[in-house]
Amino acid sequence: MAGEIVYADLRHPGESFSSAKKCHTKVATLTPALCPRWHGVLLKASALGHLILLVLVAVLSRQACAGCKLCPQNWQLHGDMCYQLSKEKGEWTRGKKGCENQESQLVVLRNEKEKEYIKNITGRGTQPVWIGLMSSHRSWMWVDHTPFNTKMFGTLQEADDGCGTLKDAMLEIDTCKGEHEWVCQKEPFQLSPLMAEGGEKCDGSI
Repeated sequence: MAGEIVYADLRHPGESFSSAKKCHTKVATLTPALCPRWHGVLLKASALGHLILLVLVAVLSRQACAGCKLCPQNWQLHGDMCYQLSKEKGEWTRGKKGCENQESQLVVLRNEKEKEYIKNITGRGTQPVWIGLMSSHRSWMWVDHTPFNTKMFGTLQEADDGCGTLKDAMLEIDTCKGEHEWVCQKEPFQLSPLMAEGGEKCDGSI
C-alpha cells in the first residue's frame, strides 16, 4: 500500500496532523468500494438457477402436452375417446337417449382393437351390450350416419327392425326392444388446446 504524504500547514502548526487526517478521509470516500467475493458467487448461482428453471418449464410444458386429454368422472380413456358402461338396462332407444343426455353417443366401432376394448370394459363378455348400430331400410348404419364396414366386421343379416349389440367381442343382432346395458362414447376434454411445436396437436393420454 502506498505511503501517505502529509503536508504540514506551517501557518497552523498544531493543525497539521488533523488536517491530513481529514484529507485522507475525503480521499477515502472517493475510492470505489470492492464487492465481497460471495456477492459474485451469489450472482452466478442466481443466473444458474434461472437457467435451470427455464429448462424445467420447457420440460414440463412438453409433458403437459403429452397428457392433455381428460375424461369426465366414471369415464375411461382409451386412445382418443372416452367410454362409459351404463349402470342400468333398457331398450336401444333408451340407451341412445341416455348417451345423448351426457353429450355423447352410443359407441361407434372403428376397428378391431376398439371392439376388444369394449369387451374388456363390460367386465363380462357373455352379456350383450347395446352399441350405436341399427338397421335403416334393411341396411346397417351407425348413429353418426357412417356406413357399416362389412370388410372389417363381416356381413350382418338384413333386418327391418334390428339393433346391434356386442357380445364377447362379436357383433350380434337383437330387436330394438331388448333390455341391455349400453356403452357411450365421447371425445375427451382438451387441457391444452394450443398447437405443439411443429404444428402437431397435443394428443397424449392421461
